[in-house]
Amino acid sequence: MQGMNLLDNSFYWTKQRRELVQWLDDRAPSFAEGYVSAVRLLHTPTFPARVHLICHVVRDIYRQLPAALGAKSLPRPAEVFPSMVQSLAEQWEKFPPNDTVKSESIGSDVVVSAQVHRCVVKLVEKRKELVGQPTVGKQLAIALFRSLDRRDDTFIHPWIIKAFDGEYAFFVGRAHLARSLDRVPTDDGLLEHFEAFERAFHSLVAPYFSGKEELDAILQDTNTTAD
Repeated sequence: MQGMNLLDNSFYWTKQRRELVQWLDDRAPSFAEGYVSAVRLLHTPTFPARVHLICHVVRDIYRQLPAALGAKSLPRPAEVFPSMVQSLAEQWEKFPPNDTVKSESIGSDVVVSAQVHRCVVKLVEKRKELVGQPTVGKQLAIALFRSLDRRDDTFIHPWIIKAFDGEYAFFVGRAHLARSLDRVPTDDGLLEHFEAFERAFHSLVAPYFSGKEELDAILQDTNTTAD
């Protein structure tokens, strides 16, 4: 209940947002305070660097929440390719290629070592693997869908995945501090994008609350009968 304890009677704590805080408290409590802070900053326009801070929270929800819910962590290109390229460069320097010109063809062929060739093959195969994996938005949608013990994620409405992917692009592009003043993002569209993210999120976890309400009603009836 840590997140719920941070709420007050401010107008922006709508039923939907209170339910999202409750869900985070129950299923991923380490994310609750971050979400609460993002909502508060959203309605505190004078807070310094609020756009970056809000976007950073949302970006972390996208990237870290699926794993917190038990989903298998999928590597991102930025996490994979730098080390693979470094290995390729090391092998290239250790086993430099030999330039040979074939008289029967125009141009030249470069003969590389088996070690370099293996590195190149691994890079190409990894690229194919990453292209085939779900987008960051789809990964989050599937994790939320399955968090309620639902397995057939083909029933996730396409608009939800499209919304998650679209909003991710907005937030991730504004999460880091800018290199110069002219690159500092404004808050244009921030509220609309944040609320779109919340709607998509809530649409997948809403059954959690209808189920709880039904259970609470059953328990209430049981207690009344027992009395």
